[in-house]
Amino acid sequence: MNSKSKIKRYAAYIAALALVLSPACDTFAQSDDFGVWSSLTAKKKLTDKLSLSIEGELRTIDGVSEMDRRSLGTTISYKFAKWIKADIGYVYIQSHNAQEKKIKEYKGEDIDGNAVYNYNIDHSYWEERDRFYAGITVDWKIGRVKFSLRERLQYQYTHSALVYEDKYRYIMDDEDPSLPPVPDSKFPDGNVEKKDSKHNTTLRSRLTAKWDIKNCKIEPFASVELFSRTDEWRGHDKIRYRIGAEYKIDKDNDISIYYMFQDNHSSSKPAGHAIGIGYTFEL
Repeated sequence: MNSKSKIKRYAAYIAALALVLSPACDTFAQSDDFGVWSSLTAKKKLTDKLSLSIEGELRTIDGVSEMDRRSLGTTISYKFAKWIKADIGYVYIQSHNAQEKKIKEYKGEDIDGNAVYNYNIDHSYWEERDRFYAGITVDWKIGRVKFSLRERLQYQYTHSALVYEDKYRYIMDDEDPSLPPVPDSKFPDGNVEKKDSKHNTTLRSRLTAKWDIKNCKIEPFASVELFSRTDEWRGHDKIRYRIGAEYKIDKDNDISIYYMFQDNHSSSKPAGHAIGIGYTFEL
């Protein structure tokens, strides 16, 4: 292939990636959540078709200033053919919940016209989750681009947790609401609140494209993943985009670096951004 043809092909790949990631660019400026995701994965081939992997992961928010999540999981995969495999797995997750202010009953306005509320402050806490999943992945290739479609159904149980809570209350003058509110002498009051356990079932659909560059150990990739609750259908809960590259150090070791954008469009959470790095080795 001559240089002109290569340039045209590279331009086509870049245009395709831009098309896939364009929804993320529209909402990038609306988010203030940014973190670093790091993972370490060990793989062991048990038979020609059966393999086992163990993965540990750490996630931060606000750059690297605050830990957001830590997890440890294991997966068993079975390859039915070169183009299709199935897997089942389990992940134990500890997720951090930041301090949260909860607005309660509206009480009017103060002398400067500012709204006055009763409110509670929930202190930060860690919650535990058990996640079980099963999925199927189908692979195919067009030219030097390798595609894979993974459909994964996961069940997640979140344990109950005890959270310290501070309550703030104000007394208003009913005869003259223009007077500034007076803090109730009984508050702030601290107590322990129990967060009930909960569970959910989610279908995760991920399409990945990897570019196999001839005579090169670097393999660029892009993916889009849809998260859909199956226990209470409300469309896609979130969409996750990734673009990055894998580097094969040798036959047993490789490293990947990527940028991730997550659109939490069905919840009040802001969109998320992360730089990720993963290391995988064969046992």
